[in-house]
Amino acid sequence: MKAAWLALGAVTLWATNAVVARQVLGDLAVEQVQVLQFAGATAVFLVARLFSRGVEGSLGLGTALGLLGVTGTMVFQYLAFSAGPIAETNIVAYAWPLLAALLFIAGGKLDRPWRFLAITALGFLGAALVIMRDEGGIVPHAAGRGHLWAMASAFCMASYSAAIGRVKCNQDSVHLAGSVAGLGLAALWCAGSGVGWPNPTASNFWLGLYLGAGPIGVGYLLWARAMRNDPAGRMAALGYLTPVASTALLVISGAAIGPQAILGGIIVIACCAATGMEAREHA
Repeated sequence: MKAAWLALGAVTLWATNAVVARQVLGDLAVEQVQVLQFAGATAVFLVARLFSRGVEGSLGLGTALGLLGVTGTMVFQYLAFSAGPIAETNIVAYAWPLLAALLFIAGGKLDRPWRFLAITALGFLGAALVIMRDEGGIVPHAAGRGHLWAMASAFCMASYSAAIGRVKCNQDSVHLAGSVAGLGLAALWCAGSGVGWPNPTASNFWLGLYLGAGPIGVGYLLWARAMRNDPAGRMAALGYLTPVASTALLVISGAAIGPQAILGGIIVIACCAATGMEAREHA
């Protein structure tokens, strides 16, 4: 029960990510947003690390996991948001519970693997409906690059979720390493692009910091502790609630999403929910 509440807390914060990102990206360049994000996340993770008493474990392994789970997930996700329709790329990025289920199957953590494989296969079909458009035949959407970034983000988050609960390392050190690396990369990106640094007087400056401190910072802390209390990976499927809530917020805020993408999103979400129910029953 504790793991479920922790996971739901993370999902609540993550649900605000896309709708806030839509507003901030309308005012700031993606590299400026990334600087603010990783700055906010680093502040939260630094405080958490100062009060942490967890096992250190392997420094190299922890750093690699931080680069994958924090840096990779967020960089790819925001590249996706800036390149493609945000409502659609959001659904694809948050299809990661399907990939996580496959990783748990590969690790022998879930029973009835063929049933899980069938569910995830259907879920990937739903993701394909989101990505592809029927325009005189099924063809890739013009913003397919954004969907590719979203899939890369989903892979990073799925791998992180499968590993963070079982790898012997200090979770707060993992997150801090990832956010510091992300901040360094974003700073270089921002400096090299010539767009300049985020202006503290910009209307969305503080919202950019929220994206780091809230969805990334506190969200990751809650999620990692949920995974630590659930090594079988049953809570990972609760991630399906994120695209439900975040897509609803995007639609309310005026983001466009087509009927085929809606159908695909429903399939993705239903399959993520199904993997969760199967995992809770058989793990």
